[in-house]
Amino acid sequence: MSADHTNKNFIKGVNNFMNYGEKKVNEEEYLDGEIKAAGISPEAFSEKFAAFMEQKAGQAAQRPESAPGFFETLKAYVSAHKKPAFAFCAAAALMLAVVYRGELPFTASAMAAEVLEEGAKALANLKSIHISARMRTLERDNFELIGLDYGFVDVQLWKSFGGEPKWRVEKPGRVAVMDGQGSLLFIKPDSAVKGGRDAGFVQWLKPLMNADKVLEHELALAKEQSSELELTRATGADGKEKLTVTVTAKAQGEYTNDWCKNRSITEADNTRVYRFDAATKRLEALQVYVQKDSVKTLVFEITGIEYDKELDDSLFALQLPKNVEWRTPPAALGGDYAKLGPVETAQAYFKALANKDWDEAAKFGHVSQKLKDAYGGLELISLGKPFKSGLYRGYFIPYELTFSSGETKKWNIAVRNDNPAKRYVVDGGI
Repeated sequence: MSADHTNKNFIKGVNNFMNYGEKKVNEEEYLDGEIKAAGISPEAFSEKFAAFMEQKAGQAAQRPESAPGFFETLKAYVSAHKKPAFAFCAAAALMLAVVYRGELPFTASAMAAEVLEEGAKALANLKSIHISARMRTLERDNFELIGLDYGFVDVQLWKSFGGEPKWRVEKPGRVAVMDGQGSLLFIKPDSAVKGGRDAGFVQWLKPLMNADKVLEHELALAKEQSSELELTRATGADGKEKLTVTVTAKAQGEYTNDWCKNRSITEADNTRVYRFDAATKRLEALQVYVQKDSVKTLVFEITGIEYDKELDDSLFALQLPKNVEWRTPPAALGGDYAKLGPVETAQAYFKALANKDWDEAAKFGHVSQKLKDAYGGLELISLGKPFKSGLYRGYFIPYELTFSSGETKKWNIAVRNDNPAKRYVVDGGI
């Protein structure tokens, strides 16, 4: 927010409040109503205000030559209009109305952050959580993927807290579990991957499962990414008071090429709307919207939350089919393999597929029967220049090829080398 815009809001806010005074509106009732609407008690607000006034007085004494600050400006304005009785109320009303990005430590953003922190405390002794949601994604693709034109897919999340936390995330074509010791990802109908406790199988959904810390996580992101927080209070359909915290964030990552833009929530301009029970501070709902141009699209929505439900240990174990194909980390290969760059890796991989040399192709990525049937005998027409996009820790390389059926395909193959072997392997785009 620019200084000029803030100053205009400042004058407008004070003038508006002065007009209330002209109409004989009870000052105390008006102020209490504004404070409560912002989600903080009048008593707590008074303490914060008094402490801030004392702090400003001390700073002014130490810097007598400094330029007039917020309160000096307010005092001069109120004195000029001969209405000093409204000074405290005008300042308070202005703080509630304007998200001032300067001296004020308890603006609307700060109050919203305070609600996030209170929500985190309310979940400190949580035993378990079950979240039902829906997401614009593909059933078998990774849990991070979204698409503004995709249909909604049901997503279920469970977590058991305690000495050895356990979790499970599931959608129709993919399920991941962590049993307290290690994790397992099953991609239906016949592909599986093993990982450690912190394997990145569920990406953005993982912090959401950590219900005792998700709000702290959101607050940390707001500070790190300069997100905007807004707080409102209203009565819900059940007659109970609700608090709504809205977080507006810009897409994270690099976008000289927008290939990854809007393919995940963190890689999109998004708005996250959290709704809490005002009394318990427990999260009751979450909606996530992605904004593209001037259109906002709902991409994720919690449809139900169950707290402290008894969860059986069998929920965190998977029964895999006998014909499961295990995906393994890339092996450390010596010789020329360690020297291959992004483009050379893609070339070697496509060459192996063209020659139906499955052992060679497996050195660069997982080779399933489905891939053999579709890509065996292909003809590579062209490879473009590698580029980065979004938060992806590798490169994308444009390609064009012809299948043995005669059909052509233009897409981007993904390669990365952030693996224990420290060599480039194929990560997607096939």
